[in-house]
Amino acid sequence: MSSKVIITPVAFDSFGVKGMCTRIETPDLSVTIDPGVSLQTEAFPLPEQHRQELLARHQTAVFDSCGRSPLIVITHYHLDHFIFAREPRLYSGKILFLKSLQDLPQKQLETAERFLKTIDGLPKEIIWADGRKFKFKKTTIGFSAPIWHGQAEAEPGKVIMVSVQRGKEIVLVTSDVAGPTDPTAVNTICNINPVAAVIDGYPSFLQNYPQTDNQLLKSIINLCQILALPRLKKLILDHHLARDYRYPALFRLVYQKAHELKKHFGTAAEIIGKKSAVLEGLQDYGTTRWHRWQPIELTDARQRLEKAVAEGALEENWLSAFDRWVAVDS
Repeated sequence: MSSKVIITPVAFDSFGVKGMCTRIETPDLSVTIDPGVSLQTEAFPLPEQHRQELLARHQTAVFDSCGRSPLIVITHYHLDHFIFAREPRLYSGKILFLKSLQDLPQKQLETAERFLKTIDGLPKEIIWADGRKFKFKKTTIGFSAPIWHGQAEAEPGKVIMVSVQRGKEIVLVTSDVAGPTDPTAVNTICNINPVAAVIDGYPSFLQNYPQTDNQLLKSIINLCQILALPRLKKLILDHHLARDYRYPALFRLVYQKAHELKKHFGTAAEIIGKKSAVLEGLQDYGTTRWHRWQPIELTDARQRLEKAVAEGALEENWLSAFDRWVAVDS
């Protein structure tokens, strides 16, 4: 039976730009989620001219996607998740589902208020979406309660996840959960129980020595738990993860688990049969920030967890979770 809920990755880090823009279509609706795109930094292993060309190309893709979507979602107010402009092609006549202004960090609140003034009069309707559901014929679009952008109490604040359901088929876009590492984010994903999910990966590019990063290990465990969801068939892991050309080594255990469980898994580029831009850049132009790194293997990861538990840096339950979700059948 063919899918009634179609995911189209529009602008992602694995395409060579900062973004997580996704279009989801059913027979009842078309919605573009997070219509934004930004330039990758100099740490990304592509020449500036190439990065600028990719930015222009994917800005066009975002405009095209919004042109096909009466519904637009903005999950939070970072500038790689929406285009800050009075642009009728993006916002005129649209129904905008927005993260509410409540509980925003001050910088995001100021950005959101300026944005709302900038687009005043363009949208058909603006709806504060947090924790709500809306029905369009046989399709339901739902929004989570606000979820931390990464770890709990993290400075970037909170985002909202987006689910689209038609019949028994549910597709989920998590926005910037950065891992996920926060238990609330993991529980929300598991409770939604999607057949396909688009998840923001852990920002390992912020770590020079990620093998010693306990939050990265938690992300690996959580991703393997999500992959084990019986209904899940496809998992796109991208955004922050795909800025780091070390990611295939750092997340080797997750790739192994996906292979073991026969799940369709990878970055947005990999899912559509292409190489991630950061790996193309590494191949063509060489390293930028990191010149030596090692893959995270099963034995090393468990030993690191044991050390973290012994030092009181992690709770003991992470060891049992690792054994349950990550250990690959031989």
